[in-house]
Amino acid sequence: MESELPVYRDPDYGIEFIVDVGKLEFREKANPDNRHGLEDMIDCEEEGYRFSYYDRTRKETLNISIPQFVVLAPNQMAEKYEKAVEEILLLTDFELMVDQENLTKRLKYGELPTIEIGGHIFYADARIDLLRPKDDFSTTGIRFDDLEDYYDQDKNVYAFPYDPKTHEIADRDWSQIFDYPQDLLFVEIPFVRNLDPVGWNRRWGWEETEGLKETGLKLDFKAEVVPWHKSGIDDLIAENRAKLPIAEEKNNKVQPKNGRGPKL
Repeated sequence: MESELPVYRDPDYGIEFIVDVGKLEFREKANPDNRHGLEDMIDCEEEGYRFSYYDRTRKETLNISIPQFVVLAPNQMAEKYEKAVEEILLLTDFELMVDQENLTKRLKYGELPTIEIGGHIFYADARIDLLRPKDDFSTTGIRFDDLEDYYDQDKNVYAFPYDPKTHEIADRDWSQIFDYPQDLLFVEIPFVRNLDPVGWNRRWGWEETEGLKETGLKLDFKAEVVPWHKSGIDDLIAENRAKLPIAEEKNNKVQPKNGRGPKL
């Protein structure tokens, strides 16, 4: 409950902020709509965070500095990350929120994140804009730029038709699809920054550890295979069938259902 969450009182201005570990944000107690998440604040590392706050009473913008979550809410952080409070007190937010073993593998040993798509392993390398299939030199792989048309902003994923034989985005004449493609899969994979945040930072010239508290750092992923009837392809099939001559339409066995349309 809101009343059970820790509250931080700014020593300079007396403004109170609710410390929400679950959402990793600070909310003004007197105005809960005024919230500041990790993406909205300047990370001052061990010193905590800093953000701009407009004070309606003073009618001026204030610079608020606030300690780390491990300092303000050690019990809640211990519960969230399943560690003892005593251990939490010895760590910084970064050390707790970012897998340090994975960080060493990624930075020191150059290990790339992998994602299994339809039973095949791909290396995710955001720095060179590529999902590269393991042990398959017949294709360069899948470029993240080519997945932009399949980006689902609400879910922060790419949702696209995948050819497990070529290990590429499926290439079909979608105007001639009258049934679910049995040789293809419809898959969802995380956005490039979540797959390979270190490579993403390198590509854009940022510090390698920039934003890792927000994205986390995993090295193993698995694509979600979405059943065709939930992919939204039914609308496309219905549209294609409507263009068929009546005789052909009667012979077609497809019974489309309404659903979210894939970006084909």
